Amino acid sequence: MNPNQKYKIEYQKLLKEVRTKSYEVVRLTRIKYFGNDYNFVDIRFYQRGFDDSGDEIYFPTKKGVQIKEELFMQIFDQYFIDNIESILNN
Repeated sequence: MNPNQKYKIEYQKLLKEVRTKSYEVVRLTRIKYFGNDYNFVDIRFYQRGFDDSGDEIYFPTKKGVQIKEELFMQIFDQYFIDNIESILNN
């Protein structure tokens, strides 16, 4: 596949959404692409805007990251384990 070509999304599931400002939210989303064996986790900022009919919607921004779900779990599992251990040891 051409590196500049976008993969087609097979499915995506919103896991969590947090409002950071009155016009901005951060979304944690699980994504699966056609032709790819891996699931990905996307953490992305969305900015409030309006569609053509004037309805309020949130548009994705370039602020964000997408990593393999397996790596996401390794990073955050270790982070939470380390924090729990430091709390218990204090």
